[in-house]
Amino acid sequence: MPTRFGAYTIREPLGAGGMAQVDLADWNPISGPSRRVALKRLFPHIAENRDLLAMFIDEARLARYLRHPNIAEVYEFGRISGTYFIAFEFVQGVTVQQLARQCEERVGYIPIPFVLEIVCQLCDALHHAHNLCDEHGLALGIVHRDVSPQNLIVSTAGFVKLIDFGLAKAKLSSVESHSGIIKGKLNYVAPEYIAGTLDQRCDLWAVGVLMHELLTGNRLFDAPDNFVTLDRVRSMAIPPPSRFRAEVTSELDDIVFKALERDAKKRWQNAASLRAAIAKHAKEYPPVTKSQLVQWVEWAFGQKQKLRQDSGLSALHDIIESGQIEAIDEDAASVAARLPATSAAITERQRESVAAMPVGEAMLNRHRQPRVRTWLLLLLVLAATAAALVHFGVVKLPT
Repeated sequence: MPTRFGAYTIREPLGAGGMAQVDLADWNPISGPSRRVALKRLFPHIAENRDLLAMFIDEARLARYLRHPNIAEVYEFGRISGTYFIAFEFVQGVTVQQLARQCEERVGYIPIPFVLEIVCQLCDALHHAHNLCDEHGLALGIVHRDVSPQNLIVSTAGFVKLIDFGLAKAKLSSVESHSGIIKGKLNYVAPEYIAGTLDQRCDLWAVGVLMHELLTGNRLFDAPDNFVTLDRVRSMAIPPPSRFRAEVTSELDDIVFKALERDAKKRWQNAASLRAAIAKHAKEYPPVTKSQLVQWVEWAFGQKQKLRQDSGLSALHDIIESGQIEAIDEDAASVAARLPATSAAITERQRESVAAMPVGEAMLNRHRQPRVRTWLLLLLVLAATAAALVHFGVVKLPT
């Protein structure tokens, strides 16, 4: 049942974090039109902590400068009956995290042109935030610090919206950063931030991680605990996206790798330069419109049948990676005929994904070039499968 909070009618909860709860609400100001908002209200016990309250107020103060189509707008900030609140633009759509999970379970890879479109719009948002000045012309020096799939929404209008500047750092921040405290999701924090250095290039590292994950469908630095995650961020050898997805070109690999340079001086130095490189590469494909992005997202979430994951094929992949295989002499076609239908089902769903794109199948197929390592991997899978069949007596070799 709706409840009242000042000029707001609370409709339903949208989520809650450690500091605040967020509800869907209708805002009915004394003057001006009514509108649907996401109402963020600070928990009372959090407001008793001076530093946490200052962070909440800083978020509201920053928001008055953030006016951009790719950033969720803030309408109002204040306090009602002792509760601090911020009223945000309610963005209808899905988070990039939800989109990635849906594709992993039911669709397959996100088409490359749509990945590029999402990241280009994210770069536009960061370029605006990173270059903001106050009313006196002084640079604000904003660093978002929490660029991640959860904080990126693909709206029903085709705009990609960056949300939640609650952890953002700026020169006007009233809370001093404490040494040794990392704010943000560890999978997306830059190596230099772990070491205590923070600037706008940390956000670009996060863009690189996000881009790698959207292209490959894999979490780049995923680990069982925070310690291992941070260790991987600092030192793990980063595989090129093309290792997981043959249609990724070497040029696109290079763009991602430059965003993931651990030496910040070798990284993209600003969001505009990263965006320009992505936009240039995107010209290799037919152009993507916001309407087409929306149509494809709607199609993706319309897929209900889950893609089956075959543990046998996963095990064979592990064996191949470890080098513990022994090839046998058997006809490849006969071995392939006995393989599970899982890979074919996934391939078919990905083919549907391409066919459903308004710009046509040629968009993805344009860059699909044979790669030697792909064929080698296929031959190794076939050989290992054949060896397993012989081992368990399914196939008997002539004596």
